[in-house]
Amino acid sequence: MEYFEMEITEKEKEFYEDQLILLTGTLTEFLSCMDMLRKYQKTVTGRDPVVSCQARIKKAESMAGKLQRMGLKVCRENALEKVFDAAGVRIICPFVEDVYRMADLITDIPGVRLFREKDYIAHPKPNGYRSYHMIIRFPLRFLGKEGMENSLWLELQLRTIAMDCWASIEHSLKYKKDISNQEFMKKELKRCADEIASTDLSLSTIKEMIQDDSSVHLPPKL
Repeated sequence: MEYFEMEITEKEKEFYEDQLILLTGTLTEFLSCMDMLRKYQKTVTGRDPVVSCQARIKKAESMAGKLQRMGLKVCRENALEKVFDAAGVRIICPFVEDVYRMADLITDIPGVRLFREKDYIAHPKPNGYRSYHMIIRFPLRFLGKEGMENSLWLELQLRTIAMDCWASIEHSLKYKKDISNQEFMKKELKRCADEIASTDLSLSTIKEMIQDDSSVHLPPKL
């Protein structure tokens, strides 16, 4: 499984100050849990359910803008307690069933509290976006204490490789203001999203067929 390092600039260091160590420590510990979960699943099933994990800390400018839109004072305390996505992890899986399996395993981690989940795979957004979103409270075990005051919010996005590819392309295109016939582009992106969802389903079916075939042991020839 591939991990991506967190990009932290001087602006984030100035904004979050001493709370930055809590954010980075929480993300590091969560990624460690993910590594153990995927290794266990690989031992049990013979297949790695996670392709990559990308952790990030919300940019200082983005956080300040979000707090202002929420009518809150721009400060690190509100950033960590009133906003749920100061720290986030994107988890990319090979198949749709891996997404749901990993979501279940994450909620079973001791001390983790599920606050909110949105299944955009079963219920895609109007533009075709598909992903599985979770907001959890993750315990700060490295502090050696327990309780809500010793846990942080984590935003998780779980999706397949195909879903992530579509989301990345859609994200890059929607900020281009000079695109002519945007309505046509939106329809085409939605069509592509639906085709990708169909491809994900086909890939899962192929995987199951291969697994079923490999489990059949023919008698030796006489």
